[in-house]
Amino acid sequence: MPVAVQIGLGSTLILGCAAIHIAVAMAAIAWLRAKQPFHQAVTFVSGFKSIALLFLLLLFSHTVQVYLWALTFWATGALQGYEAPIYFSLVTYTTLGYGDITLTEAFRVLGAMASVCGILMFGLTTAFLVGALARLLGAKA
Repeated sequence: MPVAVQIGLGSTLILGCAAIHIAVAMAAIAWLRAKQPFHQAVTFVSGFKSIALLFLLLLFSHTVQVYLWALTFWATGALQGYEAPIYFSLVTYTTLGYGDITLTEAFRVLGAMASVCGILMFGLTTAFLVGALARLLGAKA
């Protein structure tokens, strides 16, 4: 696969993953705001539930993204079977990169873009969780 195609496909996937992640986070935050307005007192239980729910929804978003990358690696012929694309996507997205499964030169730029996507989405997750914690901790208890 030509490098320009890999960059285009990878960029499209990164944008799609960002849209998914932002949509999930914003929907969760909107729901949390309706359920627990930030001007109300926050108890341990209500704060724990809010952050746990946000965390689980963001984790679900990461899982969906790993499967999107796996589907892409499988559909482009970069990896065969069922388990290998999922495993490769997971270790690449998390930037763990064991190296026991590698892509050929024809797909290695696309693989690197999966790592970029993971780094960006984990950064976004961190920002959302820190922001939510700051808002909860700033509420009068």
